Amino acid sequence: MLPPISLPLFLMGAAFVLPAISLVIKDPRFYRAYAVAISLIALLMAAEVALETYKGNILTYWFGGFRPPLGIVYSVDSLGGTLGLLSMFILAMSAIYSTWMVRSRGEYLYYTFMLALGAGSVGCLYTGDVFNFFVMLEVLSLSAYVLVSFYRDNPKAIEAAIRYAMVGMVATSLYLLASFMIYGSYGSLNMADVALKSRTTTAIVPFSGGIFGNIVVSTAVAIALSAWTFTFKAAIFPNHFWLPDANPEAPTPVSALFVAVIDLIGAYGVMRFLYTLFGEGSVIEMLRGDIFLVLHVLGALSALIGALLMIVQTDIKKFIAYSTISQMGLTFMAATTGTRSGVTAAVLQLISNSLSEALLFYVVGIAIVASGRKIECVGYLKRNWLASIAFILGLLNLFGIVPVVVGFWSKVYIFMALIGSGLLASAVVLVVSTGISGIGYVRMINYLFKARPQVREDSRLANIGIPLLVIAITTSVLLLLGVSIVAIPETGRLLDHIGGSITDYISYIRAVLGWSG
Repeated sequence: MLPPISLPLFLMGAAFVLPAISLVIKDPRFYRAYAVAISLIALLMAAEVALETYKGNILTYWFGGFRPPLGIVYSVDSLGGTLGLLSMFILAMSAIYSTWMVRSRGEYLYYTFMLALGAGSVGCLYTGDVFNFFVMLEVLSLSAYVLVSFYRDNPKAIEAAIRYAMVGMVATSLYLLASFMIYGSYGSLNMADVALKSRTTTAIVPFSGGIFGNIVVSTAVAIALSAWTFTFKAAIFPNHFWLPDANPEAPTPVSALFVAVIDLIGAYGVMRFLYTLFGEGSVIEMLRGDIFLVLHVLGALSALIGALLMIVQTDIKKFIAYSTISQMGLTFMAATTGTRSGVTAAVLQLISNSLSEALLFYVVGIAIVASGRKIECVGYLKRNWLASIAFILGLLNLFGIVPVVVGFWSKVYIFMALIGSGLLASAVVLVVSTGISGIGYVRMINYLFKARPQVREDSRLANIGIPLLVIAITTSVLLLLGVSIVAIPETGRLLDHIGGSITDYISYIRAVLGWSG
């Protein structure tokens, strides 16, 4: 079993070796094969990590052999393992898809930053250090800025990248400030150390000591700052504005990757901070309900606003972007119930949304090549039965009305978590936002059958075997997950285990620090 640090280091090394290789090898076919091979290996590594966490293990690795909190530690529970596997799956599918879609003199740079984006994502999910989370967040963010502006001859892409980068730098700087405050208050940046001291203020840990100053005020401010960063990354209202500009201007495979990498990290950060580090019984217990309430309301507003704006879009990529905003709003609503069932529902919603939105991008990518980004382009898809079925399935999964797809069960899980928490108004928001977004999804299905877009000549349309392969694999995973929830009882228990791992701070502390309290 390789240590969890192996995966982010492998991707990072592979990413930054590629520019050096490009000085010798100029053939774009090599860059494509290289990226696909690296991403598939990364997927296998992520699968190994995830399977190990499903056995109930929390995988740890200490840099330089220094035990925490003296050194940086990577610690992976089943939540981090699952989301890491999801990210690497979408990375692999996007890399394969890119070999068909992306044609540019700078392809080696494209794949360099795509692999770096994957490294930043899995680094955030695997790290057990507050500051190292910032470092990997920066790797993730810088790669995203470059990829948004990849089509440098497109002024809109440059403008979107600049806007995204400027606000993104503010967001990550706020998180950095939050990490300074955590270090000043807890004498440590190790997540397990902070989790222990936030609940046992008298604890004295070797090398980091005890707490300092007014721990309640400093913790509350740190959470406020970091929450701003996480809502920005997850595109939650009012920090959602970057996604409808940046996502559409990026290459389509990158747009698919954004959903399962950047947006996902924002939701993960909220859950990790508000359950593992500063969860039940912590020094901010009296404020925790208020924090959840604020984030819950923002999630509800995102669900409604995203759905309303989605149904009036005329650009297919912006349509999917606003759909993502609405779906991520539902994720936040579930994650902020303060319950284990809510976290489980949020995780299932993340998986459902990431797979569905990525699938839609993969499908409409063919239509975009054929007819441009106007919403009518989806009419081109009816020429291929697989693309048509996958498009309809992806939309219905997001709508959540077909029991054999995972999107139906994610909505059911969220509804039950909200009702179980006494949040009846939120359950109404869930139903209303789903109904509104359903109008948009049905509208897309109508365009699929009735639109007659003008088709332009493009050599890529002569052979669409690669995108169809990616579409078939992603569709199969979406269906298998939905069927397994219905037919295999162990799937439900595994989901509960994944959701519970983020709330089981005692096991996390024991695994990382060896604490036996």
